[in-house]
Parts: sequence; structure tokens; C-alpha cells
Amino acid sequence: MPETYHISSLLVRAHPDRLADVKAAIEQIESAEIAATDPTGKIIVTLETPGDAEIVAALNRVETLAGVASAALVFHHIETDGADSPSHAGDPAGFTRETDHDRFTP
Repeated sequence: MPETYHISSLLVRAHPDRLADVKAAIEQIESAEIAATDPTGKIIVTLETPGDAEIVAALNRVETLAGVASAALVFHHIETDGADSPSHAGDPAGFTRETDHDRFTP
């Protein structure tokens, strides 16, 4: 059976004076990795989880951390490993994935 995993990212806004504490707490979440931060309190967090429920749980945990002003899911992708399902297959409606280059090249 193919293995499915979810790759997602969160945009977190922390109070700048609590940034170090918030980053330390996020680093304790098993599926989370801090991809970028800035001194104004913005934090980009990437998640790799086995399903949607774990994304929601991580988002809820981040939202309730002391010092967090807001947290939002900004990206979600489902990846399937296995011989029967290539990673760039079209969707059930017959659409295929475009690259930004294909979409914006005149």
C-alpha cells in the first residue's frame, strides 16, 4: 500500500519580545521545523505529518502558545509514495499540474 504524507506550512506571528520563547516551544513539536524567522515576529513553520488531523493538532498547539498573536495554515500538499501512484499524476478531474514557468510564459 502506498505511503501518504502531508507537507504543510504555517505562518506564525509572535510578539517580538517573546520570539525566542515561541521558537523554542515550536521546536518541541515533533512534526514541526522552523524554516525562517524575522525580528518582527514572523515565523514560517513547515510540518510533515501522516494526515490532516496531525496538521490541525499542530496548528492548534501553536495558536495557543504564550506569545503567539496568530497562526495560519498557508500551504498543504499531499504526497503519495508507491509504484501505483506517481507524484505528478493528474487529478481525478483530468487536470495536470502546471509549473509557474508554464503558466506565466507568453
